[in-house]
Amino acid sequence: MSYPTRVLLVGALLLSACGSEGGGDANAGARAPVLPGFGQACEEGECAAGLACADGDWAPRPWCTKACTNPGDYCDTADLGATAGLCVTVPSDFKGELKTFCAPICNNTDTCKSNWSQWQKCTKPAWKNTDLYPALPTKVCQSPDSHGQVVIDPVICDWESKVTDPKYTNAKQVCKAYCNFLKTCQLWQTSKEKLDCCRWRCFQEMTPSGVVNDEIEDKKKCYIKAFNSAQGTPKVCTIHEEQCAPIGDPHAP
Repeated sequence: MSYPTRVLLVGALLLSACGSEGGGDANAGARAPVLPGFGQACEEGECAAGLACADGDWAPRPWCTKACTNPGDYCDTADLGATAGLCVTVPSDFKGELKTFCAPICNNTDTCKSNWSQWQKCTKPAWKNTDLYPALPTKVCQSPDSHGQVVIDPVICDWESKVTDPKYTNAKQVCKAYCNFLKTCQLWQTSKEKLDCCRWRCFQEMTPSGVVNDEIEDKKKCYIKAFNSAQGTPKVCTIHEEQCAPIGDPHAP
């Protein structure tokens, strides 16, 4: 064996000996597991540095977020792994220890689901069909089925007793009068759906994001006014066609 070859072999043996000295760990160079980041599920209750694993009604399972102190304002992206979040405060009936937290800001539902499949919607932050920050256009990832959305039976439409906020009193009265007009003029078929479903559909249309839409409310009032003004005349059920916008199919979802 030539001299250079012997040197190479000795060197290899020395390196091997150094690597095994003291019972070296063969996995010493393995990478540490990557912990879930902001807006992701925390399987073992652990999140990336600076984040907390929150269990509550905002999502179907615990997820990684951070407590904040500025509701309705943006969270510090440096605390969220360079991602955007909105500080949200939920009402007292929210079940969960963390009631003021950063929610992931989004542009559409796909961006939410790409981060965590169990986010259901990208929409303005809301609680039980009520917009938490009506003047704020920012949308966040949320799962309404988990965080207290009013659940209505689609057959009996048992909504009225579940929508109790006094701010909706007038809207509820308008929908009752509107649906009475539809039923009287046979524009709503009670053989297809209960009249309560007419009122619920009307209420949903009038209160997108939990805020009464004045334009839609005015349209409903136009039908009511026209109907009431023509009582006792042959035009009681047709005068709205002259004075108001077309109704369309009231049974259409």
